[in-house]
Amino acid sequence: MSAPRVRPPWTRSGETAAPCSYGGSVADRRLVPENQTGHIPLPTGLSDPRSTARAVFDNIAPLYDRARPSYPAEAVGDLLRICNVDGSSRILEIGCGTGQLTRHLAPSGAAILCVEPGSSLAKIARANLASTPNVDITTTTFEELEVGPRSYDVVVSATAFHWIDPSISFAKVAALLQPGGFLALMTNARAYGGNHTDERIAKPVRDLHNRLAPEVGDWNFLSTEEIERNAQTGGDIAAVWSRVDRKLSEPPDVSSLFESPVVTTYPWLATYDRDSYLEMLATQFSYALLKPDQRDELLGGIGHLIDEILGGAVIKQYVAVLATSRTTTAGPENRLRSP
Repeated sequence: MSAPRVRPPWTRSGETAAPCSYGGSVADRRLVPENQTGHIPLPTGLSDPRSTARAVFDNIAPLYDRARPSYPAEAVGDLLRICNVDGSSRILEIGCGTGQLTRHLAPSGAAILCVEPGSSLAKIARANLASTPNVDITTTTFEELEVGPRSYDVVVSATAFHWIDPSISFAKVAALLQPGGFLALMTNARAYGGNHTDERIAKPVRDLHNRLAPEVGDWNFLSTEEIERNAQTGGDIAAVWSRVDRKLSEPPDVSSLFESPVVTTYPWLATYDRDSYLEMLATQFSYALLKPDQRDELLGGIGHLIDEILGGAVIKQYVAVLATSRTTTAGPENRLRSP
């Protein structure tokens, strides 16, 4: 039975779907072999995934703002506590999007500079944070950001740090931090659990992907325990982050720049109605890259299955991961504190 043709819930009146597509032949659209991290794999055939991502997310900025999940309050509280954030702190946030994490950092009173390369995303972030005078948002890339060394007490990035070349990102962060300053990385990994991985719906969704969009990959998820094990295996913060976040290139050895990280995990459940779940999927990089008609057919089919099998409500398991690490210039009296 085919899904009815209606205006997709992941577009609103006056909005257009992202014009980007995978391009290349079907043979070029195989999944990039990468470690299992709880993130949807990227297709091959992308000459520069990092630059492509900037355009894709900015093209769907209103949808991104509506649909992207935030982060557990406990995780944000631990970030603020471990990094000793207060009203005198200076924070640099890399890739703020529309302010999914920023809005929870702002009440600390810290002076926050947000770097967001997407002009549409930055515009919405400014509107969302208009009542917080301690937050400033600049539209540029982290690579092109020009600020003096040792300008910040904390550098934060949430579900964005993988879009920067790690051979650049960690060294530049270390240079921008005060001696003993913190790098704090956060992400929401997708895990097995809730009802969205129930085989009653998982199998037909896999079949839909295989038929309509094999480049998106299978409907497979790591368990919470596997994600937590990846997070806690050890290594410096670059090694940890390559195991829990999207890995686009090999991580450098940053043990000379940062102390051993403190890594904590926060399993949590999100409940979506059909339309909000489809909107969330439409903001994922691999789905956003699909041709509009292809994406509409795929998500429309998934929506039909949600109504038919799950009664219109989706419960999705996430595992938020927080990794914090101090620069190695910190003295022994300033070592990281475990949560």
